[in-house]
Amino acid sequence: MFNKLISSLGLQGVKVDTILNTPILQAGQQLTGEILFQGASSNKNINGIYLNLMTSAEVESGDNEFTEALCIARWHVSGAFELQANQVHRFPFQVQLPFETPITEVVCSRNATRVWLHTHLDVDWGLDATDRDYLHIGPNPAMQAFLQAMQHCGYQLYSVDVEKGQLRGGHFNSTIGCYQELEFRPTQFLSGINEVEVSFVAQAEQTHVLLEIDRKFRGDHYRSLTIPHQHIHIPSLVEEIQRLLQR
Repeated sequence: MFNKLISSLGLQGVKVDTILNTPILQAGQQLTGEILFQGASSNKNINGIYLNLMTSAEVESGDNEFTEALCIARWHVSGAFELQANQVHRFPFQVQLPFETPITEVVCSRNATRVWLHTHLDVDWGLDATDRDYLHIGPNPAMQAFLQAMQHCGYQLYSVDVEKGQLRGGHFNSTIGCYQELEFRPTQFLSGINEVEVSFVAQAEQTHVLLEIDRKFRGDHYRSLTIPHQHIHIPSLVEEIQRLLQR
């Protein structure tokens, strides 16, 4: 059970393990689990326990680009307590993932998206300790419908990554400090479009979609649409996407 010994981080024999009840879920859903600690040979004072939802985001700085671990949500699980020697402590938790949490479970050639839960143990008597548990985030029904509709329109998902920054659509904005980009390429060789970069901004009742269309002879154009989470009709969605791509 305690497979993550963190004495090397200054915790002097304390063991910690984060157990996830729902490692596979969709953005906006509840993530439940518990954090288990086993004390060392003497009592230890813990200042607090935090859970950070993390992702790996691409950052552009001048002509350079690098990857940065970015916190997109943080939850306080417990305040100060004394970790008794050799005793097991359990802290159950239930948190709601942000609706804009990047999705990881997509089929493409290059998927650089990673989402993980970072368990942070705040202590004064050693280096702060961390524990990392990767999550599997699937697309919500609106995103699934859009992915299917793009296939019907003759486009294949090629790559997925996360960019640091804020996305601004006509009537919507991203809110978590980053946004995901899904790159689609046409399956037809004679298509007038090089690629379509898509970003989702999901909310409780609907998902906004921003499309950046890279045309071969007309440059880039931005289009957007909103997909409600109820009564999704894929043939109608295919027609709407085709109209946006032809404009």
